[in-house]
Amino acid sequence: MVAPNHQQGDEPAFPAGGGEAGRLIRNFDWSTTSLGPMSGWPQSLKTMTHMLLLSPVPIVLLWGEDGVMIYNDAYSGFAGSRHPQLLGSKVREGWDEIADFNDNVMKVGLSGGTLAYENQQLTLFRRGKPEQVWMNLDYSPVPDESGKPAGVMAIVVETTQRVLAEQKLRESEERFRALTTATSDIIYRASADWSEMRQLDGRGHLTDIDSPVMAWQDLYLLPEDRAEVEEAIAQAVRDRSVLQYEHRVRQADGATGWVLTRAVPILDEAGEIIEWFGAATDVTDRRRHEEHLRLVVHELNHRVKNNLAMTQAIAAQTFRNVTDLKESQQRFSQRMVALGQANDLLTGERWVGASLIGAIRQSIHPHCPEEHRCGVDGDDIKLSPKTALALTLAMHELATNALKYGAWSDPSGRVTVASSTYKAPDGSGRIRIEWRESDGPPVSPPQRRGFGSTLIERGLAREMGGEVKMDFQPEGLVCIIDAPESLYANS
Repeated sequence: MVAPNHQQGDEPAFPAGGGEAGRLIRNFDWSTTSLGPMSGWPQSLKTMTHMLLLSPVPIVLLWGEDGVMIYNDAYSGFAGSRHPQLLGSKVREGWDEIADFNDNVMKVGLSGGTLAYENQQLTLFRRGKPEQVWMNLDYSPVPDESGKPAGVMAIVVETTQRVLAEQKLRESEERFRALTTATSDIIYRASADWSEMRQLDGRGHLTDIDSPVMAWQDLYLLPEDRAEVEEAIAQAVRDRSVLQYEHRVRQADGATGWVLTRAVPILDEAGEIIEWFGAATDVTDRRRHEEHLRLVVHELNHRVKNNLAMTQAIAAQTFRNVTDLKESQQRFSQRMVALGQANDLLTGERWVGASLIGAIRQSIHPHCPEEHRCGVDGDDIKLSPKTALALTLAMHELATNALKYGAWSDPSGRVTVASSTYKAPDGSGRIRIEWRESDGPPVSPPQRRGFGSTLIERGLAREMGGEVKMDFQPEGLVCIIDAPESLYANS
């Protein structure tokens, strides 16, 4: 109910000013409330009304036992669609959804006590539907002329937007924390110019940093890589761009590893970098695999060239002074098969070498007439690819000769191959391979050395870095190979 606020004589209107709220207070019929007409208000009530109308902060005065509400423009904005009906109403009825809360406020305030709430959550109906709001609330008793509390002054500052923003920030931080916890990547923070590593979670790969470290380059980078890594960082700082770089690092266990690091600049409102946030992936295994693959490709190229050169040499020797083309073609074909078998053996070993015993057995097995007529035994070592090829071809030649002219050309003939390692007088390790034929036809030294003998005596000796001796004893051929053991897998 609104009625004109008549003033007597030239007395200025009360309350003066106060915007829309002041006008509504002046024109409100206060006789319908427990406060009575404004002309009978005590000075304490008038003073508080003047004060709250001059304040830019939302303030509501709850006067009397009923807590009749008088408030300013700032509070009317907080009240929403409930304004102006709240003016002059009892607080318990005006905010009936939080009646119990306000009952306690009036009880404490009128007893001379104060209340303060920070980010107090309440459910209010300000726009026709319930909404969650958060407020900072400060309640103080207001004494009348007798000094006793006659009302309660409430300063109401809504913090809903700030609280919701903080909630979103916390949720975002929790999601980010969950993401960084779930990933196996190394997570780090660096200063704007990278002079300081502020934090680093090494995930077991790198040493953790819990507090800022200045000399982080000494901790993580190899001296020979430092200039290149720092230049990549400097370029990203100049361009204010994402840093992405792959480089070596000192791992937590002291070993050298590789990481793919990616860092983004965090900018302020002026576009200046304030810090860097980054993640680094451990790519050590991948780099090792790539390096191994490069070595394999290089080795393969080398072996292909060697095989072509060996094929050319075999062809030149086989078809030199040909008298029987068909026989020469057959011999050449057999030698190519032996070369192919050697490559098969090496392929199975991924071109990192082959077993000595395995290479011998694979070379002579196709030629042995019966299983009991050939025996291969002794110490086994790893042969280099180059040595394995030479030994395979040499064994093929020995087996071919044994089948045509030696022990295997006779039904009772037998071939044994034995290998043994021993220490030379100088303490170095050596390997001895003995090819021995027995129970075959009588043997006599050949009148001339053919390609097979040359391949065995010269080529094999050169490839194995040792000596090869062929002894044509009457009871059967004996071929002895003696070479440094250390040269095999490393040659």
